[in-house]
Order: sequence, then structure tokens, then C-alpha cells
Amino acid sequence: MGMFDFLEKEKAAAAPAEVPSNTLLAIQDGEILPLEKVPDPVFARKVLGDGYAVNPVSGKVLAPASGTIIDIQDTLHAYGIETEDGLELVVHIGIDTVELKGEGFKTKHKVGDKIRAGELLATVDLNLLERKNVPKYTMVIITNMEEIDHITLVSGTAKAGTPALTYEKK
Repeated sequence: MGMFDFLEKEKAAAAPAEVPSNTLLAIQDGEILPLEKVPDPVFARKVLGDGYAVNPVSGKVLAPASGTIIDIQDTLHAYGIETEDGLELVVHIGIDTVELKGEGFKTKHKVGDKIRAGELLATVDLNLLERKNVPKYTMVIITNMEEIDHITLVSGTAKAGTPALTYEKK
């Protein structure tokens, strides 16, 4: 055993596991909900597409799938990801969080970055959202639903990085 082997073990423990290509991961610890249960009509009526929401208990937001970051809002509250199999996802942190103008949000990513499923995408200060009376639900939306035949949602409490939704492409 070499002197720095412990670093390799830590790196391996932090590396996201391989995820089936038809699976979106829970992006935060918390309760997984269908979009219809989100207290915002745009998300609840699936105007942007279908997916799931998390009522989070952790401010760490992980990537739901591997792919390329195709959009990051200046306020860091929403991200566009194109998955390796061509799905277009929106990760939207909180409801009406654009009004915060980036306060309470952090990311190390930029448009064009490759990201792996389960990798840290962003962080949000959930206490700040609560103090400002901002609903803290985070939504993962498939915006090109015309590519999808069927989705199945995992319901209940989830740990970030575990399966939240599976889908079948057309």
C-alpha cells in the first residue's frame, strides 16, 4: 500500500456509480413527488414537460443523468442538460427563485461542461429559501416528451443519487 492510496479510495468513493441509460436519479435527499403535486401551475400542468419533483432536505443538487450542460440561467436556479441518449432535461431549483437573482445558489459548472449522473451540479441554501418564503421544490423535467413512450416514477423518500424515474423511449 502506497502512501497516497487513501486518496484513490476517497476519489473512488466519491465517483458516481454507473446508472442505466433509461434512469434519472434523485437530485436531492427528500420526498419524490409527481409534478402535479408541485404548488406552481406551470410545473403542475406539465407545460414544460413531464418528470418529477423533490421536496428537498439537502441543499446539494446532483445531476439526474450523464450528459452535457446546455444552459445555466444567470441566477443559477435552472440548468439545461442534454443526456447521452438525447433527452433534454431542465433542473429547476425552487419556485420563483429567479426573483432571488442568484442569492443562495452556487455552481462550479459552465455551459458545455460534461457531467456524470450523480455528480454535484449546484448547491442551494434551503434556509435562505425558507426565510424568504420561497417554495424549495426542485423539478426535473423532460422537455422533449415527444421522444418518450412511458415514464415510471419512484415515489416516497429518496436519497440523492438513487433512481427516481425510469423511461422508455419511442
